[in-house]
Amino acid sequence: MNHMKSSNLHMSTSNEEKEKKLPMLLDIGTKGGALFLSLVLFIIPIIGYNIVTIGFGVDEIEAGKWIGVGFTVVTTLLWASTYIFRVATKDMTYAKQLKDYENAVIAKRLEELDEDEIQALVEDIERDDF
Repeated sequence: MNHMKSSNLHMSTSNEEKEKKLPMLLDIGTKGGALFLSLVLFIIPIIGYNIVTIGFGVDEIEAGKWIGVGFTVVTTLLWASTYIFRVATKDMTYAKQLKDYENAVIAKRLEELDEDEIQALVEDIERDDF
């Protein structure tokens, strides 16, 4: 019976993950998404270079230097900001694993309790809420 509870729990979380899925090319967690993002990040500076040199008539060497430096600085700042955001929201692998472990330990301890112990805990929680 306990095995069925845990499998139902696992199935419900996997169904939630399936609902949140992005298309393969937009999900950075897939190989297709990583390939697509790499291609976009390769093409953006080339397009910017062509616009600046052909459209505005800027010298090719100067345009190449500034676009290269600018693109590197912008992408580095964007990457660092995503890292800081993940740290601030605790959306990192270790934090997720720790939370999953803690939930599994609590669920296991709850399974081991008798009905009267569970009822006593529920009453204690209800008493503390008021």
